[in-house]
Amino acid sequence: MATISDHVRTNMALVQRVSFGVGVMGIGVSAVMLGFERKEFFASYLIAYIYFFAIGAGSLALLMIQHVAGGAWGFSIRRLLEAGSRTLLLLAVLFVPLIFGLPELYQWARPDALKDRIIELKSGYLNVPFFLIRQAIFFSIWIGLAYSLSYFSKKEDETGDESIGWWFKALSGPGLVVFAVTVGLTSVDWAMSVDVHWYSSMYPVLFAFGCILSALIFHIVAMILLYQGGDLEKYLTKNYLRDFGSFLLGFIIFWTYLTFSQFLLIWCANLKEEVPYYVNRISGGWQIVTIILAIGHFALPFLFLLRRETKRVRSSLLIAACFMLLMRFADYLYLLGPSFSPKHFHLPVSQITCLLGIGGLWLSFFIYQWNLYPPIAARDPRALKEPVHGV
Repeated sequence: MATISDHVRTNMALVQRVSFGVGVMGIGVSAVMLGFERKEFFASYLIAYIYFFAIGAGSLALLMIQHVAGGAWGFSIRRLLEAGSRTLLLLAVLFVPLIFGLPELYQWARPDALKDRIIELKSGYLNVPFFLIRQAIFFSIWIGLAYSLSYFSKKEDETGDESIGWWFKALSGPGLVVFAVTVGLTSVDWAMSVDVHWYSSMYPVLFAFGCILSALIFHIVAMILLYQGGDLEKYLTKNYLRDFGSFLLGFIIFWTYLTFSQFLLIWCANLKEEVPYYVNRISGGWQIVTIILAIGHFALPFLFLLRRETKRVRSSLLIAACFMLLMRFADYLYLLGPSFSPKHFHLPVSQITCLLGIGGLWLSFFIYQWNLYPPIAARDPRALKEPVHGV
């Protein structure tokens, strides 16, 4: 059975304590700011929340993909993905504050919303009671899938029963379809309906894929940092790293394709209901974020990861993944920030405190969840195919 090195275990315990403390302080300071500017607080909380929700939800999607597709890449980070998916339980709790801020976040949730003809037409779907029911159903599905897969993973460790692999596939195949539908609807509920007059059929696809991309990036960082020393070191071979680097490069290219396709279709159609969404993002200072995304979320990582050797060196891949974590936040800031402050770029202090608060609690809970299981599923059939050191 693979073991965690004592050095990593000590550092991990320290990070867990510090991140929990930072999380509590961040939430506390953010709560104080709530008393001064409600709309600013809830906007910041929503952006920060979606950033970490994407990692949790994307972990569940990647976990189901690797159960369906197989492959050594999925086996090597399976327990990281399971821990990440189980953080959806904490994320369900952290969603509660947003319920109290619905009128500040969404025009359709305000008492006078039906005076707007477009909102009135959408009110059968966009109304507070149905919104809350949907969120309860969606979180129940996600958490149910995450903990069911972890349950069978534990049973596999205990019994070594090969038939359990059937349950993984039976849950993951339909689960991926359910994930696509529920996360797509969630993107409408949480993000696209902030601009209630605007819509895009590409948006749910982009949002769902963004979750998978965020999760892949985070777990590359986690794998490189947590697998140092001990038996886990053998999963940091050049071939394994190259596989993850190739996935990352491919996912970045596909994200760029989806993002540019949405922009091109809306810009060419030139409809008055759709174009203002992008006008707000290329003016008032928000164009800087757009340029940062074009360069930092595509051009730089594309050129950096294009070389085969770059993907095979753990320090290079770690730098690329850490940089992409920053770019993922820039992406969510780009998606939602101009909707709350369309006339000028605005990054309030509450955005930083909410990121630290939610992120600190989430990271502490993730480490706690990862410690509940052995770091490698020793009785997975793929465990028989041990990676060769130095390859």
